[in-house]
This record gives sequence, C-alpha cells and structure tokens, in this order.
Amino acid sequence: MERIKKYQYIKNFVQDDEVIEELLNYTESKFKCNSNVSDFIKDEPYIEAWDFYKKESLSNGVFETLKKYIVQFNFPIEENISKTESYRNTTLKGKKEFPTQGLKLNNKEGIELDIYESGFVGKVPVLTVPDSDDFVSIISALCYKNEPTNVSKSMGAIFISGINNWHRIEKQKQYWQNKEPFESWGNVFKNKIVPNPELYKDKLIVLSTKSYSNVSANTIGVSKEFWKETSVAIRKAHECAHVFTQKYYGSISKNIYDELVADYTGIVSSRKKFDKDWMLHFFGLENYPSYREGGRFQNYLDENLSENAISLLRDFTVKAIDNIAEFDKTLGSIQSSNDFLNRIKSLCETDFLSMAMENGKENLLRSYHKHTEEELIE
Repeated sequence: MERIKKYQYIKNFVQDDEVIEELLNYTESKFKCNSNVSDFIKDEPYIEAWDFYKKESLSNGVFETLKKYIVQFNFPIEENISKTESYRNTTLKGKKEFPTQGLKLNNKEGIELDIYESGFVGKVPVLTVPDSDDFVSIISALCYKNEPTNVSKSMGAIFISGINNWHRIEKQKQYWQNKEPFESWGNVFKNKIVPNPELYKDKLIVLSTKSYSNVSANTIGVSKEFWKETSVAIRKAHECAHVFTQKYYGSISKNIYDELVADYTGIVSSRKKFDKDWMLHFFGLENYPSYREGGRFQNYLDENLSENAISLLRDFTVKAIDNIAEFDKTLGSIQSSNDFLNRIKSLCETDFLSMAMENGKENLLRSYHKHTEEELIE
C-alpha cells in the first residue's frame, strides 16, 4: 500500500504527525521477493555438515559432538569473555585456544539434534534444549559471544543465521590446498571463501520445551502433555517461517508483522487450522483492550516507540489477527502444501496495516488468489 494511504488510515486514530511517522516506519514491510520456488526449497550447503554431526551424535552424544565443531561451546558464559585474546583468536581466526572450562550445562544429555524438513524451506538443523537455563546458555554462546544475557520468559525459540563454522572452513582449506598447493591460503580465504558466506556460515534453530509463549496448558484448556508436544511443533514451524522469509523475501526482523506471519505458520502447521484465541494469548492480548504483562507483544517493540504509538500498534495487531482469522476461515481447511504456502505468502505480501484495515480480509484474499492464478498459468 502506498505510504500516503497508510498515513491517512493511521490519521483516523491519531492526529499527532510524530506518532503517525513512528508507526509508518515501524510497520513498513521489508519483504521483497528475491527468489523463485526452485531456489528456496533446495537444501543449503551447510546441511551436509549437520547431517554428519547428527550421525556422529548418535554414538557420542549431541553436545559432545557439537563441541568439536561449534567453537563457542568450548567457552563458559562470562562477562567480557568475548574481549579476551583467546576468544577472538578462536572465533575469528579458528585457532582453537580453548580455556579449561567450557560451556556449563545442567542437562547436556537431554539435548536433541534433528534435521527438520518443513516441506517449504528444505532441511534445517534443530537443537531442542529441555532445560531452561541451558537454553539461555546456548543462546548466549551462539548469539551473544558467550556474554551473559537476559532472555524473556515468553521466548522459547530462536532462528540463528550466520554461525561461523570453522570445521567447514578447515575442509575448504584442505580442498584448496590440494587443488592449488602453491596458492597462499590467506589469499584464497580472502578472495574465494569470505565473499561466499554459504561456504562457512550455518543456520540453526534452537528450541526449548517449555510452554509456547509462556502460556500454560490450563489457560487455553488443553492437557499438559498435549501442550508440551504442541509447543515444540509450533516453535519448529514458527522458526521455519523466519527461514522462509529470509530465503524468499530477503528479510527477517524483530517485528510484530514478522511474528504474526510466523505464529500463523506455527499454529496452522501444528493444528491444521488457525486458532485466533491461541494467537491472542501468545501476544498477551486475550483480554484486549487490556494487555497481559509478559505477553510476546512487548518483545518486538522498538525502543523509540512512544506510548501512544505502542497503544495504537496494539489495536492494529488485534485488528490484523481478527482479519487473519476471517481470511483463514473463508479459505477453509488446508488442501495441500501449495495451499498452505500461498496463505503464508499472502500474509507476507499484505503489509501489516493492510491486514489491520476493515477490508483486511479482502486484501489477504486478493493476494492469495493472485498466487493461485499464477499457478494455473504456469
């Protein structure tokens, strides 16, 4: 939707131009289609290495196996550890200058590694971590350079893109030294490896097994066993939605819009239909206009958003969820993998404010039918 139309829509609710500008900037869609179907469903090069790790872990254990290949797991979580020479030499130069004490975990035996295939993004490695403290430690190691970090109780999964894998780099070194033995490895690394991140950067989904969005089974009226299993299933599909938007649209953001797309994907994938009540609970908006402190809505707000902008964003989020529910209800049950994928694409290609408007359902349906018509033409 053109920016002027978005401006006029927001102005129906607030006259303050500064607040309108805040909302326009925050809700701007970053999704730009940059792939075709044959590209994004292919397995990426790093999957071969993780298939190998999976096989090795069957006899050596997941964590002990990954310690051999993911260098961050050989360092403890300590303040300022990322500034030490040994840490920088290890993570940036691959020198393996490990300290005596590695990553401390409460239940390393309980960690599971799976090569998950969603059906619409190819294979993705998934690390499931049952202990909550271990989940935080692994995120701190992989995302925050082994520095201590606070993780919201409502956060139970993360998609990590861009892990430097020194095991894969070493294999590239062996390959090039055999192919061009008289060529300097330093020159090869600089000119042929670094410009091609697919040769050494990995992606990984890390999941906890706690209740999804910190919402209890009792709250939504299901059994604890069902909710534990379903929470993991929602998280896998949710994070795969982020993989999809990164591969197909070239974007993944810490934004309410991205989370609506990912939660829709997770709910429908695990339950085979959309549940508005679940999504409202996940965002802490089940008693709207009241907001439940601790809901995931607050996890995705920019620091520079004013209280007025946040209040309106909350209103727009509920309106968007209502229209997503009507959109899904109109289409009925999922008929095929293409049907499911076209619904996800429709959410990605109907910007947040267009979903929130009174005709949000129609905007979503228009995008959906465009994709189904393109399939008929092909």
